[in-house]
This record gives sequence, structure tokens and C-alpha cells, in this order.
Amino acid sequence: MAEKSAGGEEKERLLFGGMARFRGIDFFGPNYASISERREAEILIRIDRTSLGRPENPLMRRVSRWPIVRSFFLWGRVLLQVVGSVKGLVFLAGLLAVLWLGITLVEGLGVGGPTDGPLGFLAAFPILPLLFLFFAVMKFTSIGRYHGAEHKAVAAYEKYGEVTLEEAQRCGRIHSRCGTNILIYMFAAAILEPFISWTPYIFLQFILISEAWYTFGETRPSIAVGNFLQKYFTTSEPARSELEVAVESLSRLLEAEESGRAGTEKFEVPARY
Repeated sequence: MAEKSAGGEEKERLLFGGMARFRGIDFFGPNYASISERREAEILIRIDRTSLGRPENPLMRRVSRWPIVRSFFLWGRVLLQVVGSVKGLVFLAGLLAVLWLGITLVEGLGVGGPTDGPLGFLAAFPILPLLFLFFAVMKFTSIGRYHGAEHKAVAAYEKYGEVTLEEAQRCGRIHSRCGTNILIYMFAAAILEPFISWTPYIFLQFILISEAWYTFGETRPSIAVGNFLQKYFTTSEPARSELEVAVESLSRLLEAEESGRAGTEKFEVPARY
């Protein structure tokens, strides 16, 4: 994707990703990351240099795109994003702890098969209660609204070449590159797990998930299902105050990417809404 600069030259658009949190958003660019948080009448933003595990060596960058190998890089980047946020790490650990406790209690009752009633069904397919809890948190807390704000800000940049509140408001909160679209493949792999007695499948399924996403993620059916999940489960329409955080954060990150700043920078931006 490219746009015309003032001198008439083609200017390549950058690719940005993000991760919503309870009171802010983390954005990730090719060379920098922005971490933003709203605190009463201020928006706190920190810009750090980061590559999120992307190799800088041209040969390694080429190798990182190979099938199977790319899956390790993908899950490595996801882990780095989660670990980079203490609250995100605590939230993930809490989800896994609740899931483990639930399965342990069900197994203690002597049930564990799909035919042993509702408890046995949930024990056989533990991804279902985990997804239910994940969707509930995303839809009924500020995370879902910040997730929608993240998408609208990125869409504004991709469409207009800049990020303003007015342009972001005109954009939709559904994005084809949203990472939650991979949930389709996670669900499919989890449904197969009770029927596969091979122990290594517990780890192999993560490679199958990511490789399926790389292969089919940009097909129309996959995007359609992903858009449905985003619309009804993982994003909500943000308020101006939440959209303002996304716009300010992505704008500062874009400035850092274009200017090539060095080191960590911190900003305290007065909130208008």
C-alpha cells in the first residue's frame, strides 16, 4: 500500500498491529512500540524501540517466513507481547488458572468424557469455557471498546495516511488482519483434541493452528467468520475518550517510525474527552 508524498513520490504505508488492555492500547510497528494508558484527564504514552522477535538479518528474515518455522516466530511474538504487559500476563495466567481448576474439579467428580453430561462435555472440550470467558471479558469490559478503537485508528492510517479523531470515527471497528481471527483455527484444533490420543498433539496443535491461519486466513470464508467474531464478540464501539487514546498513541508511534528516534520517550497528553 502506498500514497503520494508532497513531492509526488510513492510513500509506502507501514503495517501496525496492536493489543487492547483495560485502560489503554499497545501498538506495534516495524521498529517501535507504543504503550498508552488513560489516567483521569491525561493520556500517558511511552515509545520504545522494539522488533518483537523479527530478525534483522536478511537471511534469517527469509528463513522466518518458511512454513513451520514461521509458526515459532508467530507464537514467540505473541508471547513477547503478553509478557511485555504485566496486566496482560496476569490476566492470561488467571484465565489458565481458572480453566485448570475447573477441569480438576470436574475430573474429581469422576466425569471427563463428552457423554458424561454437561460437566463431562466441558472437561473434554476445555477450550469452550475458556472461549466463553474470553468473549465475556472482551465484550463487557473496556477491553472490547479499546480493541474497537485500535482497529479504527489503524484503519484511518491505512485509508487516509494519517490518524485523526475525525478520520478514525469514520472507519469501522472490524479489521481483516485482527489477531482474534485465529480463534477459528484454535477452536477447530481443540475440538479434535479429545479424539487424538497422541500426547505430542497438545503441542503440535499450535503449529497446526498457525499454519492453517497462514494458509487460509486471507480466504473469504475465514475473513467472514473472523469479521463475525469481531463484530459480536471481541470488539465494541468505542467512546470518544477511548478512541482518543488510540489516535494519540498511534500518532506518536507513527512519528517515531518516520523520524527514527532512538531510545525511550514518554508523553503526557491532556485528554479532551
